[in-house]
Amino acid sequence: MNAADITALIEAANRAPSVHNIQPTRFRIDDERTITLLEDTSRRLFVGDPEGKDNQKSLGAAFEGLMLALAAHGFGADIEKLSGAGALRETARIRIATGGVADALEPLTHTRASYRGAFAPPTEADRSALAQIAETCPDLHILQGADALQHVGRVFDDASMEVLRAPAYRAELLSWMRLSPKHPDYERDGLNAAHMALSPIEAFGAGLVLGPKAFPALDSIGLAEPLISESGKVGSAAGVALFHRPTDEPEFETGRRFYRVWLEIERAGLALCPMSVLADVPHVAQRLMRENGIGSDRKLVTAFRIGRRPSTWKQPPRTRLPVSELIVRAA
Repeated sequence: MNAADITALIEAANRAPSVHNIQPTRFRIDDERTITLLEDTSRRLFVGDPEGKDNQKSLGAAFEGLMLALAAHGFGADIEKLSGAGALRETARIRIATGGVADALEPLTHTRASYRGAFAPPTEADRSALAQIAETCPDLHILQGADALQHVGRVFDDASMEVLRAPAYRAELLSWMRLSPKHPDYERDGLNAAHMALSPIEAFGAGLVLGPKAFPALDSIGLAEPLISESGKVGSAAGVALFHRPTDEPEFETGRRFYRVWLEIERAGLALCPMSVLADVPHVAQRLMRENGIGSDRKLVTAFRIGRRPSTWKQPPRTRLPVSELIVRAA
C-alpha cells in the first residue's frame, strides 16, 4: 500500500466514535504494511476518567474502524496487542494482509453521528426497528414505554447533578465543550454547539449555567437541575438501551463492540445520543442493572437514548482533527 492508501485508512479509522470527541488515537506508520496504534495520554479526562478506560474504548473503536476500512478494500490484518508506556503509549500493531471480506456495516461509518436534540415522535416502524436491534444485539437491554423512559430520565438527571456538583468535573467538561464558533477548536475536537443541538442563545446559557460561580448559586436555590435537565429529551425517544458487556472484557475490546452496536442502530434507520453518566456513577449503574435483571457478570458500559431525527434536522459537518495531526512518524 502506498502513503495515500494508508492516509485514507487512518482518515476512515478516525470516523469512529471517541468519548467526548477527544480523539486520543494516534497512528505510527512503521512501513507500507504495518501501522501501530498509540494513545496520546495527554488527551484524557483526568477527572472524569482517571484510569483512562474511556480512552481505551475510543482506541478500540478506532481500531475497529481501521479493520472495517481494510476489509472494504479486500485486506485483513494480523494483530499484536501491546502494553506500552509514556506520552504516546503503544496499544496495538496491525500488519496488513490479504483476504479481507467487506462488512455490511462499513458504509454506515461515513454517516454515523450522534444526535443530541429531541427526537421525532416515535412510530410503529421505529418500535419495530428497536425490536430488531434487540434481537441483533443481545448486549443491549432496551427500555420502552412512557413510565420506563420517565424513570430513566429522572435517574439520568439525578446522576448528572451528582457529578456536576464537583467543580473539577464541571471545569473539565467545559474545557471540551465548544460553545462558540469562535473557539479555536470548534471544528476540530470536543463537543461543539451544533453537534449538541444548541442554538447560540442556548450555548451561551450553558456556558453560564455550568460556570464556577453560577452553578453553585443556581443549585442552592433549586434552579440548576431544571436548567440542565435532559428528561424531556429522554421522553422523546423510542427507547433507551443499556449497553452491557462481560465484566472481564478489556476496555479496548469493549470499544470495538461499542462501535459495531452503534452502526447496527444506524443500519436500523435510527439515531442515538449517549447517556454515559448512567454508567459512570457506580451506584447508578448497579441500580439500573439490578432493576433490569442484568447479571453481576456484566458491566454497564453506557446507555443510549434512541429515536429518529426530525426530518428538518441537518447534520453538521463531522468535527475531527486533520489526518496530518494523527500520524506519528517512526523514529
